[in-house]
Amino acid sequence: MGLGKTIYNEGNIKHMAEDIKRDLAEAARATVNIQAAQTMKQARENIGSNFTIRNNFTKRQVQFTQMPEGNHDLADIQATVGITENAEYMARQEKGGERTPRRGQTLAIPMNAARGGSNRKPVLPSKRVGKITRRRRVRGSSNETGLIARAFIAFSEGLFLSLGGSRSEQNLHKVTSFRRGASGQIRFETEQIYKFDLPSTTTEAQPWLWPATEKWKKKGQNIFNTQCKKRGL
Repeated sequence: MGLGKTIYNEGNIKHMAEDIKRDLAEAARATVNIQAAQTMKQARENIGSNFTIRNNFTKRQVQFTQMPEGNHDLADIQATVGITENAEYMARQEKGGERTPRRGQTLAIPMNAARGGSNRKPVLPSKRVGKITRRRRVRGSSNETGLIARAFIAFSEGLFLSLGGSRSEQNLHKVTSFRRGASGQIRFETEQIYKFDLPSTTTEAQPWLWPATEKWKKKGQNIFNTQCKKRGL
């Protein structure tokens, strides 16, 4: 036998079986850890490719837990991949399902104006729905006179105009201009910041974790064979 190789004979044949079992377990542990790490990487790539990601927050929430070192039975060896509760919304993207409001009767859906003009941007801090309190919303009559009065207040005081939407929650607009024409007619323009028209939305399944899992599951045997060879098995 070469340098560093254990020579087995009738006196220590029992140790041979123990060493093989230990090396197989180590090879299996290395295999699942490699699979989990690569699955995490692939899942993050899938999210970046298949979804409108406004920053890296969501991708960073995909994480894996590796199998630690130690004496393990083969049946107990596993590593896990998933996404943290901070990005629980990605579970609905994976499996599909209905999105319902956490509070109230309708969803608060931000428009592009709430995102600085682009759907690819996050909602501006000043336009997060939680910060637009009822004191910052101008409500009241929807007849022409009442609407003009409310629009003037919203424009002059930098408030949000409640206009249209559901009975329980009106859509929010920002009054961008307010002027009196030469004929004395008052004109104003608005841009919609939030809409509250929908009690729920349905998300079609768009798996991002399952394809990554299947890809590296299929590579498992080759990875395990390589790890066995590294250990002289």
